[in-house]
Amino acid sequence: MDLLPSKNSTNYFKGNLHGHSNHSDGALKPNEVVTEYKNLGYDFICLSEHLWKGEKFANELVLDTTYLNENDFIVIPSAELHCKGKKYVKNELWHIVANGLPVDFKCADDKETAHDLIQRAIDTGAFVTIAHPEWYMLTFDECMSVSHAHGVEIYNHSCHIEAARGFGTATVDYLLQEDKKIYLTATDDSHFRMPDGGGGWVMVASENLNENSILNSLKAGKYYSSTGVEIIKCEMDNNLVKIQTSPAKNITLVGRGSRSLSVNGNNITEAIFDLNQLDSNWFRISIIDNFGRFAWLNPVWL
Repeated sequence: MDLLPSKNSTNYFKGNLHGHSNHSDGALKPNEVVTEYKNLGYDFICLSEHLWKGEKFANELVLDTTYLNENDFIVIPSAELHCKGKKYVKNELWHIVANGLPVDFKCADDKETAHDLIQRAIDTGAFVTIAHPEWYMLTFDECMSVSHAHGVEIYNHSCHIEAARGFGTATVDYLLQEDKKIYLTATDDSHFRMPDGGGGWVMVASENLNENSILNSLKAGKYYSSTGVEIIKCEMDNNLVKIQTSPAKNITLVGRGSRSLSVNGNNITEAIFDLNQLDSNWFRISIIDNFGRFAWLNPVWL
């Protein structure tokens, strides 16, 4: 069974799910952001502008990006949603990324909770993820309150290079330990006030480069996340998992509790794991190469 769709049977498109233009607090105009990502070799981006009221860093309207679409590059209408109630951050605002929002999606009011805001976005058909949990110290109780989101940012490049708080591993594994079936994303959160483009992305298996096809694949987990490592193939036969990657030094499979299996060395391109040694009802795979770049396979439930 293929854990990732075969590259012989479908297309893979490179995309950034979290980024900003001067519609909110980014430095570049929307078309300039598109140019940057086209030059970086991307196929699609999401301009997830801050959606909130009464603040200079945000906008009260979802940006209509349809005018930016081309035959070989698309921009999916998105937003970084905010509402009150987040602990351990100055303005008490939650940060929630929603990709594929209708442009008439309304700001939260002062009473809407993060749980309800996420559900409202999901109900429109959006792909919704928990943004940069390490950056603003997501607590365990907060994790659980938003565990109905589709996924968590396992990596946020801007938070990594600006604050050294760019990973989401603890939040991901908290939720998995609690049997929450979530996916992982790597993103830029690019603002282009510093060189924060092209640091984290998703590779989405999709028949076509259009919004509906990309969103359907994201919601089905038909993608992997990366900061530079390529996952070539991953399959499972009975209880054996075989993964092929670009050259790596660590390929690690983790499961419930502290259980893990790993293959380590120089220029590893393949690993085989026996799940009989794991004693877990789920697993996820991380890869690190000799340059410290990562890739992540979405969690697999057995």
